Amino acid sequence: MPTTSGTRSSLGNFSRRLRDSCCDLRTQRDTSSSLTCLFRYAFPALVVSAVTVLLVLRFAVAPQIKAYVEDARLNSFALAGTRASFSASVALTVRNLNGAMDITYTRPLVATFLFHDRRLYNVTVADEGPRHKPLKREAYLLHTGGEGPYVLDDAAAEEFEKQNATGVFEVEMRLSGAITLGLGNNRGLELSCPLTLQHPEPGPDVVVFHEIDCEPDRPKKIVF
Repeated sequence: MPTTSGTRSSLGNFSRRLRDSCCDLRTQRDTSSSLTCLFRYAFPALVVSAVTVLLVLRFAVAPQIKAYVEDARLNSFALAGTRASFSASVALTVRNLNGAMDITYTRPLVATFLFHDRRLYNVTVADEGPRHKPLKREAYLLHTGGEGPYVLDDAAAEEFEKQNATGVFEVEMRLSGAITLGLGNNRGLELSCPLTLQHPEPGPDVVVFHEIDCEPDRPKKIVF
């Protein structure tokens, strides 16, 4: 027959086990409640934050480049009838203004040389696909060569004669293409680079060219 002290000990052990079991149940309920709270409030908040960041990157962070002409030399510019022969060399620098992400050309970057809104020559600056690193500068040396397939109309030919008499020509180099940051935020690219070019002087003297910035511009209808 169990003693009183043995009975008390058994009751004490049972009481402790019951208390521990209750504590475990409370802990499980608290943990379950915390997880429920996490998935109910914190997880949606994280999703909203992630979507917000993507939307900011998609719409607020526009891919941008800066272009400037460091040097430009006119080798020759002549007119035979309505057909122009144009030869020039241009040192062009293009910079990715984004400090965190690459820019990719989704269309080739093309330089079109224009005189009085008439096309003189096309030069491909960069092909489709290359990546331009953040804040990096890319230097290009562009050459136009001799007689192109384009002709000047009467108004452009008349303007040529006027400027040819001074030896100084106003030529536009127009950059066009398309770029992206790789997040679906593509944008067309149109930059206008106004060039003042002089006939090369005879002798060893070199015509000094002052660096110019290319300015963003609207797409322009170019007459062939």
